[in-house]
Amino acid sequence: MDTLAHPPDPALRPVALGLGSNLGARIEHLRDAARSLREEVLVEARFSGVYETVPAYGLDQPAYLNACCVGWTRCDPQDLLVALKDLESGAGRDPLAPRFSSRPLDLDILLYANEVVATPLLTIPHAAMSERAFVLVPLAEIAGGWTHPALGRSIADLVAGVDTTGVKVTNLRLTEAHEP
Repeated sequence: MDTLAHPPDPALRPVALGLGSNLGARIEHLRDAARSLREEVLVEARFSGVYETVPAYGLDQPAYLNACCVGWTRCDPQDLLVALKDLESGAGRDPLAPRFSSRPLDLDILLYANEVVATPLLTIPHAAMSERAFVLVPLAEIAGGWTHPALGRSIADLVAGVDTTGVKVTNLRLTEAHEP
């Protein structure tokens, strides 16, 4: 893990999150989530650029905007999941919608320290991240050296092995240029 090597507080844990939106004001949903993450969940959050991506699995849906962030959290994995679900709900996501349906906001825990978590409600590292260019490309931008704890390979190495043709960088940003 190259980007978060020195915690500002020993009680903090490094985390990588994925952010996505393909309904409504996509960039505003992502910016609101980034602001809330900085205020409520993360310390020293850093965000990737924003990428426009084709929906996974060949679904007929609007294009997504995707980004990733890394930072430190005091939340344990379960509490972090609850916080992310609350943010999704606040953006109008229907928790009963079918899996892979369009959504105003999708937040995923990609990595949590070097931990592997497998419960009925939570899998860390994210179960499909190693095959998803829309996750790996933005994550490699800010945490390419972070090693996937289950696969033993860096994010940069994983992104080199996926097809990135449906992932296009935009000139959009989630935070103002003067913000860290």
